[in-house]
Amino acid sequence: MSASTPDETRPTASNEAKKRKHLSSRVNENSVREVSEDNSAKKTLGKADTRYWLQPGKLISDPRWGSAFTCKVQVHGRRESFPLRTKNKSTAAAKAAKIYGDVVALGWEAALAKHKPDEKPIRGALTGDLIREVSSLADVRPATLAGNVAAFRRIVAAVMKIDATKGRYARVSEERATWLASIDAVPLEKITPAAVEAWKLAFVATRTAGDETKARAARITANTTLRSAKSLFAKRILRFISSRLTLPSPLPFDGVEFYARQSMRYVSTMNLEKILAEASSELACVDREAFKAFILCLFAGLRRSEADKLRWESIDFERGLVRIETHAYFSAKSETSLGEVPIDSEVTAILRGLRAKEPQAEYVLAGGAPKPLLKRQEYRANDTFQRLLGWLRDRGVQGHKPLHTLRKEAGSLICQKAGLFAASRFLRHADVGITAQHYAAQKDRVTVGLGALLAPPKVNVIAGDFCLPSAPAAFIKEASKR
Repeated sequence: MSASTPDETRPTASNEAKKRKHLSSRVNENSVREVSEDNSAKKTLGKADTRYWLQPGKLISDPRWGSAFTCKVQVHGRRESFPLRTKNKSTAAAKAAKIYGDVVALGWEAALAKHKPDEKPIRGALTGDLIREVSSLADVRPATLAGNVAAFRRIVAAVMKIDATKGRYARVSEERATWLASIDAVPLEKITPAAVEAWKLAFVATRTAGDETKARAARITANTTLRSAKSLFAKRILRFISSRLTLPSPLPFDGVEFYARQSMRYVSTMNLEKILAEASSELACVDREAFKAFILCLFAGLRRSEADKLRWESIDFERGLVRIETHAYFSAKSETSLGEVPIDSEVTAILRGLRAKEPQAEYVLAGGAPKPLLKRQEYRANDTFQRLLGWLRDRGVQGHKPLHTLRKEAGSLICQKAGLFAASRFLRHADVGITAQHYAAQKDRVTVGLGALLAPPKVNVIAGDFCLPSAPAAFIKEASKR
């Protein structure tokens, strides 16, 4: 190096200026290699990469396989667990990456045959096999699933003529266990569409006895049972169990049609003014809990389960609202069932006064301790509801569900006052069509309005004298011959 060549490593004023400019530009001052390595570490690893499966929580130590690792692979909405049969995490990660790649490249059926050859589809699947598999996959509330399973078992029992004894209703009994075992042992191939169709017709015929009112009710029940049972064979579920069960073809409900939709339009028959007067003067004095339940079901249009689990903190006294919201012991019927329900200012004042009488209470209705969400509906305040049911029936509110009739009455009043859409919002229905089919009643009395021309005020209607004084004699004579 010549003496005239400057030392490039020696700090100079020019170099310092360039460094300050570089720092002020906010550019990473690390080397290109460091920046590259840093960015690569932040990239999301794909499931076909062994390193993905080495991340915490991706491999599971399964005691069923001697604490060897297993992995769960999800592709196209389907999720399966694969045993990796090794306790070496690196080996297990490599196997998991391979399995994922095969599922993507070969498809689910080929990948399952390759990596889970021991799991053969069950030939001649039984009713119990279907129920077990569907129960592990159905994404519905436990109570809904239990109802669907019960509906299918009811049809299977009727088709196979399995005697139903009273003991089957017991929650825990030898008779019930025997009854369930008999049904679950029935091969699915015996439940043919023809057999289900025959059950449907017999179900209605045995409950009719020449009474069209009973026939309508039986057709509605048959449709409900069919719809619940058929849900176990929904396509979204069958695609997940096709590799485990060999189902019959055709399926039990293929081609089985529902009865024509029966009109379920609500028709008000209650004397609401009289009931309200007696509720305020009588029920409020002798049974405060039943009075609170009455208010919630009529003025807020709550379902029984919503009223049962309603907490005082869900009532907004300032805004006059009742909030239906999920908590540890309550799950709404659907997402649309959640929301705010406006109530009258007078009702808000009554609830405020009732709250003042029990400032430490958590729930609006007194009752037992709430229980976790179970397969069957259990009400905290069931005693209160039973007393209110008796009180309503004594006052002419008939029907299978008098408490729900209060909700229907509320919906009808809202529909009359503000229209169908407002009623649907008040009742928190998922679809305004549901409101139109079930809850909108015509409360106003609308007639043709020509009755005065047929029968003037002075006519003796009771005696049946409908002839007008000015009618031609020939017309009166002809009418008397008829």
